[in-house]
Amino acid sequence: MKTNLYSFVVCVLGFVLAIQAQVTTIPFVNDELMYIKVKVNNHPELLNFVFDTGASTVVLDEKIAKKIGVKADYQQPTEGAGGSEMYNIALAQKFQVGTITLGDAHTVLVDLERLTKRGNLPIDGIIGYNIMREYVTHIDYDQQIIQLYKNIDEIEGKEAYTALETTFDYSQIPQLNLEFTLENHQKFKGNFLFDSGANITFLLNTPFVKEKNIERLLKKTIENKAEGLTTSTNFKIGKIASAKLGDFAFGEMPIDLSNSKAGVMSSSNFTGILGVKIISRFNLILDYANEKMYLKPNKTYHNAFEFPRSGISLTKEADAIKISNVITAAEAYQKGIREGDQLLEINDVIADDVRKCRALLKQKNTNVKLKIKDKTGSIKTVTILLKRLI
Repeated sequence: MKTNLYSFVVCVLGFVLAIQAQVTTIPFVNDELMYIKVKVNNHPELLNFVFDTGASTVVLDEKIAKKIGVKADYQQPTEGAGGSEMYNIALAQKFQVGTITLGDAHTVLVDLERLTKRGNLPIDGIIGYNIMREYVTHIDYDQQIIQLYKNIDEIEGKEAYTALETTFDYSQIPQLNLEFTLENHQKFKGNFLFDSGANITFLLNTPFVKEKNIERLLKKTIENKAEGLTTSTNFKIGKIASAKLGDFAFGEMPIDLSNSKAGVMSSSNFTGILGVKIISRFNLILDYANEKMYLKPNKTYHNAFEFPRSGISLTKEADAIKISNVITAAEAYQKGIREGDQLLEINDVIADDVRKCRALLKQKNTNVKLKIKDKTGSIKTVTILLKRLI
């Protein structure tokens, strides 16, 4: 009886210590990006923020800022993916995430409508480094929770994670080494920004693409376009045979090739950007104070990577689903579908849910019937085969 009582006390004490060690737990919605709930300056409304390891500062949508009374104190040039632009900065804002409050956070105010349109959920703000510089951050994609700790030794089960060499040489965003192999068996490696807010496998910066003649070495590339905070960026998509992140190996996947002449993607300080389509295959421990990162494969680790098939990008604008881009090599383009057209139906079902429409356009080797209204108001029906474009 005494032994059982002792064991019970030890278990309860261990549970209490674990609870005390963990500062807070933040649930997130995993919808390509990580969406968490945040309060700003004690305003009662819970806002929809993207939790982004590539966000070196807090970003707040300018319409939300106006609604809750956040005003800019000055303007400052800030470098983004497409180049340097002037942004409004609000000083000393407070952000409540879970049970913690981040004070004195300088905040960029910008229109996030372009990002909201390309995603499935509204984006009121973006946050990352301001949290991770203060706490050891455990991101569990399997359970869709972020747990914050004061010390890495407080994390139960950390022994199952693998440490990777990490540097912090660029704007508070960690860098990891990645090796990749082309279909001609030629290998390359370099340092990549660790950016969970980039909806890609990985991207190669312009200087690396040019220096190594990557486009010429790939069997095939296709043109595409991505939306940034304030501008569109043209790039190319290619295919590689495999990639390695430390000892973690992956098979074939699409990659992006930058041709930007300004901004982060034109930098020669690092090779490129590692995105969420690889990052989300791991549960992660980020220990920024000690410049350490730990990875453990999660249940999606072995999933095949998605390749472009329809060549169509969609955005939700008011009550309409619009075509935001069409890859010129796609059958959809050849049959007259263009940017700015409205998607009315897929397979005779009204197109009113952009998430479902995107999922239908990712089916493999399937014919889909699209009802389209062009900019002149003309309506036509087009059938396309969803086959890999690269």
